[in-house]
Amino acid sequence: MRRRKKHFLFGVYDDFDKARDVVSELKVLDLKEMVVDGIELYSPIEHPEVEEILGEFHQPIQRFTFFGAITGACCAFLLVAAAAQAMFTVQPQGGKPVIPLPMDIVITYEGTIMFGVYSTIIAFLIYAGMPKRLKKYYTQKVSEDQIGVEVQVDPAKSDKARAVLEKCGALEIREVTQ
Repeated sequence: MRRRKKHFLFGVYDDFDKARDVVSELKVLDLKEMVVDGIELYSPIEHPEVEEILGEFHQPIQRFTFFGAITGACCAFLLVAAAAQAMFTVQPQGGKPVIPLPMDIVITYEGTIMFGVYSTIIAFLIYAGMPKRLKKYYTQKVSEDQIGVEVQVDPAKSDKARAVLEKCGALEIREVTQ
């Protein structure tokens, strides 16, 4: 099975209104003719209007945190309970509980926080795609004061997407096939 090559167009804009217009026109073009496979916006600041046009981008980092915290609580409690049980069998004392809960709560809490934080950091690194090389067509101007719009298109229909990028006033258009 051959892997299909990805074809990208990267347009650079100096005005945010132009970038918003190109994103909305690409969405309309995608709905009409199924040309666009994906649109991504690169900008030094957030633009809620464009994010509204692109749709919600969901990353389940909270789930990693939740399950990491639950795992940490269970592991910490089992560690303390196993240590208490080992001490109980060595020197039995009358009236002492096998697993003393008041002392275990603090260590269980600390384990919950530690595993939750570590799993959040790991989830962030996974979903941020780090470490990641810069894309061939990326330009440093985007991190300063310009807006970049990346469009993944079908190579046969890239002319229509390029026409939309040019029509909206792109300063520069880069084309790459990977």
